[in-house]
Amino acid sequence: MRKLLDIGEEQLKKLINEMGNDALNSLENARKSLKGEFNSTEEISSKLHLLRNEVLDIATELLVRYSPVASDLRFIQSSIDVSYDLYRISRYAMEIERTAKIVGAEESELIREGFELTVEAVKTAIEAFENLDEVSAGKLLEIDNRIDDLYIQSLENLKSSASSPVEALIMRHLERISDHAKEIGARVVYVKEGKRV
Repeated sequence: MRKLLDIGEEQLKKLINEMGNDALNSLENARKSLKGEFNSTEEISSKLHLLRNEVLDIATELLVRYSPVASDLRFIQSSIDVSYDLYRISRYAMEIERTAKIVGAEESELIREGFELTVEAVKTAIEAFENLDEVSAGKLLEIDNRIDDLYIQSLENLKSSASSPVEALIMRHLERISDHAKEIGARVVYVKEGKRV
């Protein structure tokens, strides 16, 4: 029975890893859209929706069949939550691409820095969950604070007529993506220690 539970958890890890790679691809495509290169983040987001359903199916089966406890139960619950976070990341990336397509947004210095930090946050979150590494998860708080600062700066820039509201909108999407990455980090602490942060 333990072996079957382990096999199921490995399936979840594989799916979460695939979703993480796709979420990063959607973010990269969103960034390219600011240069006029549209790569359909919508397709990636649709794929992540299907993968999330697969995670839900496997997790439900593991919960019903094996009645896992302790860290096994926390890992399965967290896999469900992380699949949602990764799906939402792709949705925000899709909104950035949609904005660029409709409005013709460009990559300002603020957006460039925001993207770099956001990609770092998502990569760190994926690696932290894959390895259940609390140290990496802790780094996400610092990255998230820096992205929050950039978002606030984009709002303050709206006071100047030289600033674009589109910049603030894109920074808002990046700030939300960073929040989802931070939530993935919180799941690592939950799996390891049973503490919700």
